[in-house]
Amino acid sequence: MPDENLSSLQRAVWELQQRVQITETLINYCVHVDRNDPVALSELVFAEDGCFELGARYAVVGRENLQKMFAKTLAVFSATSHHLSNVRITFTGDTTAQTTAHVYAWHLTQPEGRRVDLWGRYADHLVLGAKGWRIARRRLSAAGSDGWDKPPFQAVERLANPSDPPAPVITKR
Repeated sequence: MPDENLSSLQRAVWELQQRVQITETLINYCVHVDRNDPVALSELVFAEDGCFELGARYAVVGRENLQKMFAKTLAVFSATSHHLSNVRITFTGDTTAQTTAHVYAWHLTQPEGRRVDLWGRYADHLVLGAKGWRIARRRLSAAGSDGWDKPPFQAVERLANPSDPPAPVITKR
């Protein structure tokens, strides 16, 4: 946590350092999922009482339960590849932050080798502790998927389309 007497430049540098560390935490989630390492995932990415929400209906709480959930979930796949983009970070205090990030996750099931894709969004609340930034709460929402029989995810919030959108004026050049 920064000293109250920091200059504006020192405060800006501190905030940039925190942004890098938060981004590294988000990336570490992808790395540990793709390595199939539920122990590192639960210990190095999530807070002790961390929560993973699958939309608004289901949640897994606490490192021990998270580790079990990740072990059970990842056992279904022979390979995964998670790609994170469009990371936004908002500080809600010196030791708390909220983030959103888009995810594309490719999965290969075992033993049948069926491809399962997910396009979605992570909405996270993070806390800064003695060992760095950790996810206190993560909500996964799906924008779309391919290969899931019944995706267990809540849909990403999206505004409704207008009933009769206006047509643009198109000019020839």
